Amino acid sequence: MTPRSANDKEYFPQDWFIDRLNALGTPYQQQGRNSYPDFWVGDLSHQPKEGFEIKSLRFANRRPARKDYDSNSTVPSGKKDGHDVFLVFFLYTGSGANPRPVHSLVMAHTDLVNADHQIAAEHYNAGIPGFGSYADGHIRNRKMYRFPHPYEMLPSSIGQCRLITPAEWNLNDPRLTKVDSVQRTIATDQVQKYTIDLQHQQRPIITTIPYPDAGQVRDFDVWEAV
Repeated sequence: MTPRSANDKEYFPQDWFIDRLNALGTPYQQQGRNSYPDFWVGDLSHQPKEGFEIKSLRFANRRPARKDYDSNSTVPSGKKDGHDVFLVFFLYTGSGANPRPVHSLVMAHTDLVNADHQIAAEHYNAGIPGFGSYADGHIRNRKMYRFPHPYEMLPSSIGQCRLITPAEWNLNDPRLTKVDSVQRTIATDQVQKYTIDLQHQQRPIITTIPYPDAGQVRDFDVWEAV
């Protein structure tokens, strides 16, 4: 992958992904910043099409730079507008303006990260006016979310090129071989809301409600090319 500049932290993996799509002759639409997902891929006028969200971390000292990744202003999930969405996650080596070789690549159905499609669809960034002593300030309530990345859930994927799909898909493709599986259990409670007191430095007050499908186990298959 080739960074656009020494400070490029976002575009070089997207450029690499575009090069692969162009090599395949696959139609795609790249969305703007802070839109989810980064790409719609496939026949854009007819179903099916799939979404792809691109993320990356540096790989150094034999581990990813972090155990989680940032999702800016949007909640990731495996569905958007009824279409499946995949998280394409790179680990790379190198730094600065130098080329950054792809060390590891996982393309995971984003239900692996968050399977609550409703909360993702209802995400809302609100602006709050009337702030400050003259009431002409504005709070930009644009949220940043953090979720564990696929390598934290499945460390054996480090150094590999893998595809992770819901087990209920029952993939049967001679080009793929199943090498592992992952289980994710729906939590007991979900965060319904939180309240922050702007006048005092204190922790948010969090309100939770039960998840209707609490305890349900989601199974995912892990594949590599033959």
